[in-house]
Amino acid sequence: MTLTTLLAAVGVLHFVWMFSTWPLKDPVSFARTLIGRAGEDGLPSRPATAAVGLALLGAAVLTLMANDNIPRLGPDWLTLTGMYGLAAVMFLRGAGGYLMNSRATPEFRHWNSVLYSPLCLTLAALATTVAVSATRR
Repeated sequence: MTLTTLLAAVGVLHFVWMFSTWPLKDPVSFARTLIGRAGEDGLPSRPATAAVGLALLGAAVLTLMANDNIPRLGPDWLTLTGMYGLAAVMFLRGAGGYLMNSRATPEFRHWNSVLYSPLCLTLAALATTVAVSATRR
């Protein structure tokens, strides 16, 4: 449930970011801190932000299916493949995130090192745990 909650929260946050720069005060601060680019032109489009939000919410639902909290859609192998894929993507973002620091703004480097990459690595570990548990069932 921890994995599901975290994925859903971050997914919803992406939908908030389609229309707001919360918790930052303006688009420039938002781009520097959350995206790692200077200036408003560094912001992703609303459709791109929505796609990430939907992917994260979908991953939260996938986690519920893998845990047998809700009925699975499709064969078991598809759910398991999705869970291992989620673990891999989160691991790549978490570990690869540190490589992103070299060309990013100082604000992004700080938050990526203390929050974004560690969160993704935590999500990867949780997704791996769910995937392995579902495989054993």
